[in-house]
Amino acid sequence: MMRSKQVKNFSLIDTLECGQTFCWVKDGQGYINADIDQVVYVEQRGDLLRYETSDSNVDLSKLFRLNDPLNQIQQEITRDGIMRKSIDFAPNLRVINDPFFPCLVSFLCSVWKNVPAIRSMTNAIRIRWGPKYKFREKVYHGMPSPEQLSKATVSELRSLGLAWRAEFIAKSTKAILAGEVIPEELQKKEFPEARKILKRLYGVGDKVADCVSLFSLGFLEAFPIDVWIERVIQEHYGVFTDSGNSYSKKSEAARRYFGRYAGYAQQYLYHYTRCAV
Repeated sequence: MMRSKQVKNFSLIDTLECGQTFCWVKDGQGYINADIDQVVYVEQRGDLLRYETSDSNVDLSKLFRLNDPLNQIQQEITRDGIMRKSIDFAPNLRVINDPFFPCLVSFLCSVWKNVPAIRSMTNAIRIRWGPKYKFREKVYHGMPSPEQLSKATVSELRSLGLAWRAEFIAKSTKAILAGEVIPEELQKKEFPEARKILKRLYGVGDKVADCVSLFSLGFLEAFPIDVWIERVIQEHYGVFTDSGNSYSKKSEAARRYFGRYAGYAQQYLYHYTRCAV
């Protein structure tokens, strides 16, 4: 049964097509997510979201962070011309709130890979080890849980094209099952401490830790830096390198500069730089 939800200041396409999520995929007039223990389909018509699920209802406000004070966020992070242009390009883009393990696996796959390759790898993992759902006369595969993915060997993961990322995923999965990293506990900590704990996982460096912190754990101050953001820093934010050129120094400077919503600043800059410049 199709349900509906009224929204303000929200763009489904900008939020799901800006490179921050690999849980949502285009499907017909909308998008499908099978990584939340069921399937949800969402489409947007003006200020109305129309959605359908394979099982129980879902909280779209939580999934899309619809309660974030977007106007206030944009006022706090707007400091210069490039930031203003970035916000104007996609003013209703919101930071996503993806489940922890699918987000982690996706960004472990993302190391030195482009978006099509990441989608190919994560979809192969879903098909091989993930749960299957029947929805709208089609079968969808969700991301496996840590328990399900623990059955995969490194060689099996490598056979899907993951190369050395296979070991990252296998070892991180085992560490999570062993309780070395507990997502619910991370969310109770301050960002620097949560980030430090995340980096204990094999293969999780600064960028992956920042991505998971921002797109799953809700640390809106996280500021991931990739080649696109690095270009923006070099061209527009020399202040970020005054204290050093390392990733950690630049991301720390960005957090100081943009404040508690630095992650939103990163997403606006990232989307604008990739699509409009």
